[in-house]
Amino acid sequence: MYKNLRVKVIVFIIFFLITIGIYLFADKFLDNRVNDFFINIITSIRNPKPTDEVVLVVIDDKSLKNIAWPWRRDLFSDIFDFLEKKAHAKSIAFDNLILFPDTYYPDSDLIFNERLKEQNILINSYILLNSNMAGDILPSEYVRIFDTKSNVFIKDERSDKSMPSYRSVINIPKSFLNNTKYLGSSVIPEDDDTIVRHYMPVVLYNDKLYPSVALSAYAMYSGINHFVLYDKYLCSDDGCETLKIPIQLKSGTDYIGNTIYGIFSTYRWYNVKNKYYTHKSYSAIDVLLSYYAILDGKPPKINPDVFKDKIVVVGLNADKNVWERLSETPVLKRQADIDVHATMISNMLENKFVTVAPTKHVIVITFIFCFFIIRGFRRLKRNLIYSSTFACIYFIYYLYQYFNNIYVPPFSPIAAMYSTAFFKYIFKIITTDKYSELIKRAMGKYMSKDVMNKVVSNLDNIDLGGVRTEVTVLFIDIRNFTEISENITAQEVSYILNEYFSVVEPIIAKYNGVVNKYMGDGILAIFGEPIKDKNHAINAVMCSSDIIKAVSILRDNFILENKPVIDIGVGINTGEVFAGNIGTDERLEYTVIGDNVNLAYRIESYNHILKTQFLISEYTYNQVKNYVDVVKLSQVSIKGKAKPIDIYEVLKINNYDKELFKRN
Repeated sequence: MYKNLRVKVIVFIIFFLITIGIYLFADKFLDNRVNDFFINIITSIRNPKPTDEVVLVVIDDKSLKNIAWPWRRDLFSDIFDFLEKKAHAKSIAFDNLILFPDTYYPDSDLIFNERLKEQNILINSYILLNSNMAGDILPSEYVRIFDTKSNVFIKDERSDKSMPSYRSVINIPKSFLNNTKYLGSSVIPEDDDTIVRHYMPVVLYNDKLYPSVALSAYAMYSGINHFVLYDKYLCSDDGCETLKIPIQLKSGTDYIGNTIYGIFSTYRWYNVKNKYYTHKSYSAIDVLLSYYAILDGKPPKINPDVFKDKIVVVGLNADKNVWERLSETPVLKRQADIDVHATMISNMLENKFVTVAPTKHVIVITFIFCFFIIRGFRRLKRNLIYSSTFACIYFIYYLYQYFNNIYVPPFSPIAAMYSTAFFKYIFKIITTDKYSELIKRAMGKYMSKDVMNKVVSNLDNIDLGGVRTEVTVLFIDIRNFTEISENITAQEVSYILNEYFSVVEPIIAKYNGVVNKYMGDGILAIFGEPIKDKNHAINAVMCSSDIIKAVSILRDNFILENKPVIDIGVGINTGEVFAGNIGTDERLEYTVIGDNVNLAYRIESYNHILKTQFLISEYTYNQVKNYVDVVKLSQVSIKGKAKPIDIYEVLKINNYDKELFKRN
C-alpha cells in the first residue's frame, strides 16, 4: 500500500512539474505571439483609428529622390518653421537625426543651431544606452542639460527606487544640445523576440527620471506638465484623472543589443493606414515645397491647416536599408519608428492603454480550471472534451479582457489545461493498470467476460437504462437434477455442476454468446447482445449442437467415475427484448427482459413432455431453416401466449461454412 502511494506521489510530482514547465515555456515564448495574432485579426475587424490630432512628416523615398541624402540641416529648420509659424502646430516631436557635426555642409550646422533657439514647440530626441560609452560630454553634464531642457516634471513615488538606470547617451553635438529648448528620450524597447510591444513614457538616466519624446509632446499639447510615477501607473498630478498610464518595471533589450532596465508601458494598437504607418503621413519634400511656395506668395501643395493645433512627429523612413527606421510590432512586420512614437501619443490623448492583468490572478484561474479537469472524467476522450470546454471559457475570458483593454496570457493557461488532461490520463494508466487487471480477473469470475469488458471500458458512463433489440435466447437445463442432488452429497453436487459449467461456458463464448445468469443447474445465454452479431440465431443453434455433443462426452466420463448420469434439454427463441442495466444507482445488473426470454425457458420445458432434447421456436426456425433438418411440432400451446405457436425439434445441422458465422 505504502509503495503504491509513493509511486503515485512521485508520478504526480513529475507530471505537476512538467505542466508548470509547459506553462512557463508557453508564457515566455508563445503567449506574445498568439496575442499578436489576435491583435492583427481584431484590429482588422474593429478597424480602430488613432486620433486625428497626431500626424507624421516623413523623410521618405520621394523626399530623398528630390534631395539627395544627407540633407543640409537648415532644411530641417525650414520644416520646423513651416509647422510652427505657418501651420501653427501645437507640438513637434523630432525623431533625432543629429548624431554628429555636419562635415558636408558645415555652415548649415551654424544656421541650424541658431534657428533652434527660435523653435518654441520643437522637442528633439536622444537615445540612451545601458553600456558605458565614452563621448565628448560627461554623464554629469548630460544630467545638467536634461534637467534644463525638459518641459516635464516627474515626481517619483515608487516604493522601490533601486531599479538600474541607463548609463550613457549616444553622442550628440554639444552645440545642438545647448541650443535646443526641449529634449525627450526616443528609446523604443524590444521584447526578447525583437518585437516592439511596449513603450517607455519615462526613462531612468543616472537614477533620475526623464520624459520620452512622446510624453513631452503630449505635455506641450495638453498643457499638463506635472506627473507622478507610482509603482503601477504614471499619472497626471490631478489624481490620475487626465492621464493614467499602466507601468511595468521589467528588463528588455534595446535595439543595439545591450540588456537594459526600463519603465515600460503596454499600449493599444491601431489599424494600418498604409505600408508603414497607422497615422496620417505627409512627405517631407511636400512640406518643404509648401513652405517655399508660401514664402514666394504661391499656393502651397499642402494646406497648412492640416497641421493646425496638432502634434506632428517628424522623422526619417525610406525604402533603403541605410535609411530604414522600422520596428516589428503586433500590427506590422515593418512599422516606422515615428509611427510607434505617434501611437503612444495617441494613446495618451485618448487616455486608453492596455493594462497587464496581475500574474497571480492568471495563475489562480489556471489552477482552478486544472483542478476541475483533474476531478473530471477519467477517459481521455471525455477529458479532452472537458478540457476543451474550459479552454473555450478561458478564451472567451481572454477576449472579454482584451476588449476591456486588459491583457491576459492567451495560450499558457490553455496549454496547462490540455497538459493536465493528458498527464492525468497517463497518470491513470501508470497507477491503475495493474489493479485494473486484478479487478477484471475478479469480475470475470462473477459475470460474463464480455459484460465485464463493457463495464470496465465504460466506467464513466454506467447508468440505468438500455435498448430494445433483437436477440436469440438459449436456455439449457439438466433434466431431473433436483432428484439427482437429493441422493448425493453437497460436494458431489458442486463437482458435477462445476464440471458441467466448465464444459458449457467456453462453447457459448466461442459462438459470440454471453452467459446472462446461472439458474441453479440451468443456464440462460444471450446471442446478439452485448456482443453485436447479425448471425445470432444460427450461432445459438450451432452452439447448442456442440454443447449436446460435449455433455454427451461428459456424461460418459461421469459413468466411468461412478457419478450420476446427467442429460440436458435445450430451448431457443429469437425475438425483441429489453437489454441493459437494471437495478438502482447502488446496485446494477446487466440482463435481458421480455416475453421472448420467458418463451425460451418454456420451450425448453417441452423437452420433458415431448421426450426431445433440442427445441427451437418458429421465430428462430425462420432464420435458420436453410441450415437445419427439423421435425415440426405444430400448434403447441405455450403458457403466456394467447395463440399456439409452432416449435421444431432440431435433428441435424447441415454443412455450411462455420467460419462465416463465428465472429461476424
